Amino acid sequence: MIHALEVGGPPAEPDHSEPAAVVDDFLPPELRVPSHDQLDGRMMPWAQPLVLDGEMVACAACGAYRDWLILSTRDQVWLRCRAGHQQQEMRLDTAWYNRSAGPVDATHATFEDCLRHLGH
Repeated sequence: MIHALEVGGPPAEPDHSEPAAVVDDFLPPELRVPSHDQLDGRMMPWAQPLVLDGEMVACAACGAYRDWLILSTRDQVWLRCRAGHQQQEMRLDTAWYNRSAGPVDATHATFEDCLRHLGH
């Protein structure tokens, strides 16, 4: 409904005769993505070498330097090599992860399910 003002006249009163529709949400439940606070963490594959501060990052246990899974959980970033060794990477933070990660393509009930999905 369009309201008009007469020149020099009082402002038109809004028409409240039609109630506004109450909408629960615009997406059906099967299309909704969990928010960050509903997830224990997120992970993404990182196939190429990871270079931080001019240094190539290597696994402290086996020396692997590529084919990482990068995990972001509880404001920490962890690297996991193909052999399953994990190490916290203090030079990376959640903001870096969020800038570098693509969209979420799946959610999983367990850590192991997610590893299988990513081929690790």
